[in-house]
Amino acid sequence: MSDLTTPWSDERRARPRVLQEQREDWQSLVILAHLVEAELERQTRHDAGIPHSHFKILALLAGADRHTMGLTRLSRALRFQKSRLSHALRSLEADGLLRREDTPEKGRAYQAVLTRRGLDLVERVLPLQDVFAWDTVLAGLSATEVTHLRTIAEKIIANLDDRPE
Repeated sequence: MSDLTTPWSDERRARPRVLQEQREDWQSLVILAHLVEAELERQTRHDAGIPHSHFKILALLAGADRHTMGLTRLSRALRFQKSRLSHALRSLEADGLLRREDTPEKGRAYQAVLTRRGLDLVERVLPLQDVFAWDTVLAGLSATEVTHLRTIAEKIIANLDDRPE
């Protein structure tokens, strides 16, 4: 296929070709993220009886001031579309793990508030996830390697946070 008939845009063609080793580095990261998330999903369903994506909402609320967070902030923090967040909140609210309230400010803004039952669940399940993290995911890594991993993760998170919506 000649350059004139290549389906790639000029912008994409201008990028340097990715070397096979670089592609393998990236694929390793993708597989790592997938396997950790899949195992957390399995464990969270077993330990908490809810999907891991729902548990992440509860964990964020547990760490928030007054266990409360605005829905827009919650959605942005988790990169959830409004419909996905709404579905998760309905389910968590039905289970008595959180409640939605109007915000103190004027307007049509709402916030999620962790209930006592939700906080109890987070306090019971987080230590189990800590054990998984240290005994499985981080097993065999030195303290220095764990620190490096955190530094790398924070840089990647910053790269993702800097992307336009």
